[in-house]
Parts: sequence; C-alpha cells; structure tokens
Amino acid sequence: MTSDELKGTVSTILGQQHSAQLYLVLKVNDELVLRLADIEDESTAPEIQHMFEEFLETTIVANEDMIVRNLSVADESPNAVYEYDYDSYPEELNLFKKFNIEEAINIDHFNFNTDDLNHLFGYIVYIGSMESGIVLFKKHYPISLIKRESFLLGAIRSSERFEKLPGEDIIRLNNDAQLLRVGDTIFVLNLKMLERNMGFSALIQQAATETVSAIEELDILDDIEVLRDTLEVPSFARKLSKVKKASPIFKLGISKEAIVEFTKNTPELAGKFKYSEDGTQIRLSTQKSKIAFLKLMNDAFLHSELTQQWYDASAKDNITQGAG
Repeated sequence: MTSDELKGTVSTILGQQHSAQLYLVLKVNDELVLRLADIEDESTAPEIQHMFEEFLETTIVANEDMIVRNLSVADESPNAVYEYDYDSYPEELNLFKKFNIEEAINIDHFNFNTDDLNHLFGYIVYIGSMESGIVLFKKHYPISLIKRESFLLGAIRSSERFEKLPGEDIIRLNNDAQLLRVGDTIFVLNLKMLERNMGFSALIQQAATETVSAIEELDILDDIEVLRDTLEVPSFARKLSKVKKASPIFKLGISKEAIVEFTKNTPELAGKFKYSEDGTQIRLSTQKSKIAFLKLMNDAFLHSELTQQWYDASAKDNITQGAG
C-alpha cells in the first residue's frame, strides 16, 4: 500500500459516520486477554474519540512527509510507516491481527472485581463502523498507571492550595499509538516498541540467521563465525535480517567473484577489507569492516552518473523499473 492509499483509506473512514471503542489488553499468565472498557458516554467517550481522530489526522492524513516502506527492509527513515510484510507473526501480535469488531462488541467488560489493572499490557482502539474501521494498538507502561494506594496531590485552581485527591486507580491515556491496522494490513508506527514489547526480536533473529546461512553458502567470507557472532548484537541482527530478502545481490544472483572484485575497485570501499591469502574471500577483522560488509550486502554503495561520486545510501528506492 502506498502512502496516498493509506491516507485515503484513513481519511475515508474518518469522513464517514463512526464511533470509537476502547479495549484493554491484559497479560495474564503470559496470555493476552481482551476486555471492553465501559466508558462514560456523555463527555469521556467523545473526548477519547476526538483524541485518536486527531492522532490519525496528524500522523497519517495530514502528514505530507509520510512514506510507507516494507517492515522487512526497515531503515528507521524519518516519517516512515512500515507495512508488515513478514509471513509469520509473534504471539503478542495475534490478538491485534485477529481483532474483529463484530466479535469484540460481545467481549466481557473490564471488571474491577475479577480483573486487575496490574495486568494491563496495552489498549486496542477501534474507530469506525460495523462495516469498516481502523484498529490501533497502544502499549501501556506501568508509569501510566497510578494506583489507589498512591498519595495523589492535586492543585486546586481557585486557590493556592494542594489537596489530596480521592484514592482511585487512574490510567493516564494520551493520543498516540504504535500500531495501525486497516483491513488485514498492519502498519508499524513505532519500530522500537514492536521490537522490545511484541516478540518481534525473535523474528529478527530468525531472518538474520537465514541471512548468515545464505552468506555462508555464497562462500565469500574466510570465517563465517565472525559474522555469526554478530547475531547476538541487536543492531547488527536487524541489519542482517533484511539482507537475504531485500538485497539485489541475492535477488540478481551476483557472484562471489563479482562482489570481491567490487570491494577492491570501489573508492568508497578502499581499505575497508582484508582478504584471504589467495584474495578470493573477504576477511572481517574489525568492527568497521563488519559494518562495511553489511552495507555492501545491502547494496548501499551507489555511484552518481551526474557527479561521478560514490555515496553511502543505506535507504534508497529503486527507480530503474519505473524509468520512462
């Protein structure tokens, strides 16, 4: 889906008659459970609806700088929204992925007698109608829950006095979300939240391991274990994870000989690598050489026909097929 298509879909839903519902996602014994939040209708419900409408307008519809990229090639570009394009999903994403408003309206309400806010993991916000809508996921953090046993000191606006507030559990809710779903398509708005809290790091490790195996089969390194060791470093694992699926080197079947020759004759790579005794394999002996190798395998070294300069372009869009 392009950025214009995403904007159009969100704008259409917001332009039609719609309402908002808030669901609490509880994590009980490592299992995610959904509860419908019974929201006071007259003032609170409309305010929550407006809060997330405003978020969608600002983040998606009116964001002229927004770009949509595939999650498998995520590069942390500014204003990027990542479309989830992996074939498998971590367990933590399944509840969000399978959310269905027709089923959700019949889900049990959150009950303070049987449920516990200490188990609060996140929120699902649905904005739309029974026919179509937008599903948002917002992660809950313990700092946003103020327990009733806390001492709450509130300012009385009409005077110069602070007084103790009534002792009730308070959830602090602001207008942001980290995941968005329209139809069956999931978009990631906050990459770090996905990696740290939704079990996505395991998928990253799996994809990175597959990349190392593909590089080992290419037989371009004199010691593959040096690269395999980098799987333990999250930043390296993420970069490795997208190589096998996204790199033109694998898509076009570029030979080991062509790659090694490229490293020897490209000014940008001069002195970055050492080689095996016979000069047919690359030796990764330093941290800088590992970083350069990842960029090499991601085909991130580009040559400008206009300036005849070489550039390190980690994020790029292929315009070759669209030319003319």
